Amino acid sequence: MGPAAVTSSVRRGGGGLLAAAGLVAGVTLLARAVGLVRWVVFSHAVGATCVGQVYGTANLVPNVLFEVAAGGALAAVAVPLVAGHLHRGRDDLAGRTASALLTWTVTVLLPLAVVVALAAGPLTGWLLGGVEGCSPAEARAAGELMLLLFAPQVLLYGVGIVLTGVLHAHGRFLAAATAPVVSSLVVITVYLAFGALHDPTAPLEALPPSALWLLAGGTTLGVVALVLPVLGPATRLDLRWRPTWRFPEGTGTRAGLLVLAGVAVVLAQQTTTVVVLLLSNAATGVAAINVWTYAQTAYLLPYAVLVVPLATVSFPRLSAGRGRGQAVLHQTLAGVVAAAVLAAAVLVALRRELGRAFVLLDAGADGPGAQSLAALPPTLGLLAPGLPGFAVLAVATRALYAHGSPLRAAAAAGAGWAVAGLVPLVLAPADATVGTTLRLLAVGSSVGMTVAGLLLLRELRLAWGAGAGRRAARSGLGVLVGAVPVVLLAETVLGEPAGGWVPTLGRALLVGLAVLVSAVVGLGVADPGTVAHLRRRGRTRRSPDPGPGGDAGAGVPAGEGER
Repeated sequence: MGPAAVTSSVRRGGGGLLAAAGLVAGVTLLARAVGLVRWVVFSHAVGATCVGQVYGTANLVPNVLFEVAAGGALAAVAVPLVAGHLHRGRDDLAGRTASALLTWTVTVLLPLAVVVALAAGPLTGWLLGGVEGCSPAEARAAGELMLLLFAPQVLLYGVGIVLTGVLHAHGRFLAAATAPVVSSLVVITVYLAFGALHDPTAPLEALPPSALWLLAGGTTLGVVALVLPVLGPATRLDLRWRPTWRFPEGTGTRAGLLVLAGVAVVLAQQTTTVVVLLLSNAATGVAAINVWTYAQTAYLLPYAVLVVPLATVSFPRLSAGRGRGQAVLHQTLAGVVAAAVLAAAVLVALRRELGRAFVLLDAGADGPGAQSLAALPPTLGLLAPGLPGFAVLAVATRALYAHGSPLRAAAAAGAGWAVAGLVPLVLAPADATVGTTLRLLAVGSSVGMTVAGLLLLRELRLAWGAGAGRRAARSGLGVLVGAVPVVLLAETVLGEPAGGWVPTLGRALLVGLAVLVSAVVGLGVADPGTVAHLRRRGRTRRSPDPGPGGDAGAGVPAGEGER
């Protein structure tokens, strides 16, 4: 993509941003819907059981190690460095930068994957602890085999994130947005096969090794499926991919700062994840980690559909420079804050219905996992207030990376994640039940994300000007004022849900729609400009600039697609 295409893309500004974000939001909605189905199927086929607890614990290990070793660095570096060269018309330097990123990724992560495989036994033994309600010896043996099969994911995630970042820098977003759909479909098939062939409530010693191979090996195949959709489009870019450890002259220093910032943030984030694992498995009860995953799935669904598309599509534009990026920042920040406040209100309003749905679904609902499942509604309610801060984190860190202030972004975001981990670690009693532990984890998350959001807004004002955040505050307040009365009314009038699927889904639909309408009315009163912007987005999506095609997809202008 030459400089003319990049410049044209940036000049189209708001319309192009909305067209790209609209496409990404649509595909992301599909991906998250399939992802939600994945966890619904998991709940029914595996569930809050001993094998589910071991699987959930072992499957987090490659994610944590990858993120600490390279994930944060790659996410911070790939888009601003490659996009910066493309904006200057230096496709050759963009190619050299992409090649160096991929070479370093393989160099660091391949040995790490081998270490994970060799240390599978001690790692799972430490994380599982006493495994309340399950056979400790059998749990550790199953966890060791699963982690051995999960180890290749460390390298696969790294390759995928580099290729995704390079595609984003070129304005190609569709391939990466569809990759989770393919991955989730593979894993859904694995869960269904496991549930059809084996009893998930059986003691671990009664499950044959083939059951663990199916569950863990199939999940790793799902990660392979996450990489394949971006591999082809990335190799078709006008870049010369060749092994090299050397970055172009002048790029290495900036890359070093971005890497330092990215690693600092992710180290704090993944330390919090380890705290979650240790506290969940130490709690009195079975499968707290699985129920925490259910809560996180519901929490991240609106975030991924409403926040991530705008934040992702804005990143290359923010990297174009302050003059062009300031309007994009204000527009994006207002949109994601309004969306996050709405999502938080809906999550609070529907927490009991969501909890009832998982009780109806889960394979462990009639067994020892029932105590953990009963804690899902309050956990969701306590998680929800952190969504606005989490949304600010998504946009503000990108804006500060693009501005050239990565260490300030790292300090603010890292402080938030540190608070999220420290709150439950300090407050959890030694004999905490799963319900107490899950509530404390949710409180810690909300407090930590709020702290991160406030600190990042302060840094945005210093870096991008005093106006950063004003429109976002107005939009968020309007949504909050509109939604709260309906949420309070639902709390007063409606009791605990009972019965089967029809009344549960009907009530959820009614309450969710009422909250949505009231929130939009509140937004229209507080910030009519944002509502008008959303209307223009709708018109843009119905009659978009066809562009030249490619990975950005039909209807997305050249250079305007997504991760």
